[in-house]
Amino acid sequence: MSLESALRELGKEIQADERFSALQAAAKVNDADEALQQQMQEMQLLSLKYQQEAEKGEEASQDRIAELQQQYQDLYNEIMQGENMQNYSVAASAMEEMAQYISSMIGLFFDGQDPETCEIPASDGCTHDCSTCGGCH
Repeated sequence: MSLESALRELGKEIQADERFSALQAAAKVNDADEALQQQMQEMQLLSLKYQQEAEKGEEASQDRIAELQQQYQDLYNEIMQGENMQNYSVAASAMEEMAQYISSMIGLFFDGQDPETCEIPASDGCTHDCSTCGGCH
């Protein structure tokens, strides 16, 4: 099997995993959530206003910048407290864990570890020897 074939098989396995399906479903729910989409547009507008103010250089109003930052943070917090976004965050976190696992395993392969027997060291088992590290999170 060629490297490209193996990668394509890995891609198929990733997309067949329930974590991938959960992320896709959560993204679809978020895309259909009109209130959330409106909030996301508001965040983009606040970001644009912030950039415009910051580009004024010395003439920029620090009070206005602080106000925009606070509005952005408040809206972000509101978005992240929503049920749909919380579900999406959980699903995205699970996919990130999968990606880190895959990356860590590939790192072991590149280090010459036996692909049949190598294991990622436990993250709580720091040896203080970076060559044994499988990553912290």
